Amino acid sequence: MRSRPSRKSAPEVTLLVTALMAILAPGPAAARDTSETRDQPRRTLPLIATILIDRGDVFDLSNPDERHLPYIWANRLHFETREYVIRRELLFEEGDPADPDVLYESERNLRRLDFLHDNSRIETVPRDDGRVDVVVHTRDIWTTKPSASINRAGNETTGRFSFVEENLFGFGKRLGLSLKKELDRDSGGIEYFDPRVLGSRWTLGTSYFDRSDGILYAVDADRPFFSVLTERAGGGGGSHFSQVSTLQIDGDDAPGFRQRHSDLQLHYGRALRTGYEGVRRLVCRFQLVNDRFDVEPGEGPLSPLPPLGGAGYVSLPENRRFRVLEAEYQSSGVNFERVSFLDKFDRFQDINLGDDWAASLGVSPQFLGDDHNHIFFSSRYGRWFHFSPASYSLVEGSTSGRFLSGVGRNVTSEFDFRHYYLGFSRQTLVFHASHSWGHNLDGDKQFLLGGDTGLRGYDNRRFDGNKRLLLNVEDRAYMVFDWLHLLSVAFSAFADSGYVWRTGESEDLGDLVGDVGIGFRFDVTRGSSGTVIRLDYAYPLNAVGRADNPRGLLSFTAGQAF
Repeated sequence: MRSRPSRKSAPEVTLLVTALMAILAPGPAAARDTSETRDQPRRTLPLIATILIDRGDVFDLSNPDERHLPYIWANRLHFETREYVIRRELLFEEGDPADPDVLYESERNLRRLDFLHDNSRIETVPRDDGRVDVVVHTRDIWTTKPSASINRAGNETTGRFSFVEENLFGFGKRLGLSLKKELDRDSGGIEYFDPRVLGSRWTLGTSYFDRSDGILYAVDADRPFFSVLTERAGGGGGSHFSQVSTLQIDGDDAPGFRQRHSDLQLHYGRALRTGYEGVRRLVCRFQLVNDRFDVEPGEGPLSPLPPLGGAGYVSLPENRRFRVLEAEYQSSGVNFERVSFLDKFDRFQDINLGDDWAASLGVSPQFLGDDHNHIFFSSRYGRWFHFSPASYSLVEGSTSGRFLSGVGRNVTSEFDFRHYYLGFSRQTLVFHASHSWGHNLDGDKQFLLGGDTGLRGYDNRRFDGNKRLLLNVEDRAYMVFDWLHLLSVAFSAFADSGYVWRTGESEDLGDLVGDVGIGFRFDVTRGSSGTVIRLDYAYPLNAVGRADNPRGLLSFTAGQAF
């Protein structure tokens, strides 16, 4: 396929960089946004007299069970989070009303920090003079992580050697070096993330990776909506990578093609409504996206471009050149609840029982450099439901794509449902269902299903197409909590079922394949983010799975299967 000649884009890049510098310029927005609460009603609430930060180290040496030499050494080697790093996440000050909504939102902000335990909490202590003292309880986790890991899933082995510090010298910044062996490539590189640049509300993330088939680098600077009372947000960034990509046909790699991708983006958001009942926001974006595809030397010839999803559909994707002006409307109810034993053992998770949805519309016109006039659209919806005292359900749905001359392209729709039942003693029963559908997908996109995507008795990326269905049920029985103050353990029994259909194939439930299995779940209680490590054995129930793996599959990896 002949690639189109490149066009000069220096004026576009100059305009983008100039706008980004204007947004990044220091000004009143970098200070604490006291103006953003000026329209909030002042309720009759006790005033905050003092704010006490109760910081806990990784191990509590006042506890005789933890006052042992290895734990003492661990605390001495660990840089405890500095007090001002915790204070700057609080949305209140001494002299402010002790608004429970503000205190709980500050608590949620603390739980989002990777270097603090998920069970951070804030309490108020009444005083004789009618005011209250606020006590902020936090506990550090072990953030210095030299690690070597091997993941075995779907009869494929991947690995990672890394050195990551998620709380550099106690300042809350992350620095990581890593070597990775992934399914498609090997890579090595460095990452850096600063959640509060120079104490401001700006975040900065950068990364660079040298990979076996190319490079990847990215930078992003963002001032987010850090509170439901925040009135404005903005930022921008970009990335570039060059890599060899392959599609899948019945579990095997097809001939590869080289993809060169570059993108730059700016965004600015303004709150139309703020408050603890709900927020409404308008976000405007400008994006430049370039994708170029070439046949990789040494690979077989690629066929002319047919509709993706048909038999033998491997082909060279079309080049893409978008200049998108987009506006998105966001609406979110604010009804958070603190819950444990969903996906993180006894760690707190904040779930929103309010509606959360967004819709966007954009245009990429020829006069900005697109090869055609494209219209972009997207929408999403998500909400947690609490139907009974012992159950929680999460519903999520989204759709996105673009139009060219009235024809939909790369249109995807996805639906995901999860139901958690906590009524059994020391158990969590989970049911999961997801469905994905694609229409006129780009040549480099397809839906895959296998051991790495929830069908644990089958090879990674075993099934491919443009319509996917996945069903899972899993019972997690909690056996041991904080063993040696290091590890919690759960036993799991599960069943998976699913399939992927191609263009021209009807979705027939008789095509579903499945597996059953057992496993263990581990929570490193002094580790970061509450990520679960799982060890699973799954046995396929269908002939295609037993032909590939007659003895079943053993997988060991981080994160829940769904």
